[in-house]
Amino acid sequence: MKSKVQKKGMNVILAVSMLGMASGSYIPIAYAESNTTAVQENLESNTLANLEIDGIKLDQTFTAEVKEYSATVGNDVKDIHLQVESSNPESTILINGQSVTSGTTGTYSLQTGKNSFLITVSDGSHTANTYTLTITRKQNANNLLQNIKLSTGELSPIFSATKTEYTVLVTNDADAIKITPTTIEKTATIKINNTLAKGEDVSVKLPVGKSDIIIVVTAENGEEKTYILHVIRAEVKASKANISSQKNRTNSFQQSAVQQNSGTVQKTSKATLSSLTVSEGTWDSSFTPNEFTYHVAVSSDVKTVTINPTASYSASTIMIEGGTSKTIQLEDNNKTIISVVVTYDDGDHKTYVLVFDKKE
Repeated sequence: MKSKVQKKGMNVILAVSMLGMASGSYIPIAYAESNTTAVQENLESNTLANLEIDGIKLDQTFTAEVKEYSATVGNDVKDIHLQVESSNPESTILINGQSVTSGTTGTYSLQTGKNSFLITVSDGSHTANTYTLTITRKQNANNLLQNIKLSTGELSPIFSATKTEYTVLVTNDADAIKITPTTIEKTATIKINNTLAKGEDVSVKLPVGKSDIIIVVTAENGEEKTYILHVIRAEVKASKANISSQKNRTNSFQQSAVQQNSGTVQKTSKATLSSLTVSEGTWDSSFTPNEFTYHVAVSSDVKTVTINPTASYSASTIMIEGGTSKTIQLEDNNKTIISVVVTYDDGDHKTYVLVFDKKE
């Protein structure tokens, strides 16, 4: 009974085969199944099995069917470590036209803005597949200055990138000042009083008295920071030393005229010092009673100095910075100006000026 059934089954197959031959389109069943499997394998041969960047998350989970990916990184990320792997060992991989080894990690530099990577997978026989990876590197946000150099005068307080306001004292003969600011990041730009500074100094005219110089630093991403210099240009008679000098010249002229007209003897000022010493520092010149301005160089770690003035006449009074204390606190910046005023009992007075310069 079993053999009959088998014989009947063979007859059915034979009949179907003959029918296919009669129509001229006979295709063996086994061959059709094998060809379908091969087509499916070929479709998958030029795809990626993996695409990842060390430490950076893609906008979506990788799958071989999705061909476009992106990611955003901070400005401090200057390169990425990219790994790609093919599904077919026979395929080759090109990244922006350069051949890479499947499964290995390559390092690629990033420019500010968008960076495109075209990843092509091909085995040379079938249609290639191209994946697009776009990495956006954010623009730099640093809008700080590294330094501000001046052709005359000094910043007060000492420059710091985070301090945005300074005072600058200049003499009357300084009718202009050249300013050279530098940025921490080269991608930032600078404008001084709305004039673009292109790595060179910018000259600004100075009126007598107070004026402001505005320095605007713009980061690559457009964020701005403003530094302000409050410049004070001295008037002709601004300093006590100048006033005293002019008064001396006036007195001398008047006394000379009196002497010529009446034959009297010229009056000599008694509002002077016979000596002046300090506890710290090196003087730019030796003290003399008729010289009224001195520079004294001191170490940067000196916090206080003691000033010892001696009047030429005992009837004189001496005031140091408006008081009687001889110990003076020095400023934190590079320059401290101290006045020593000598007044004789007839009202005549003279002002000595000590400028303490701290060594850097």
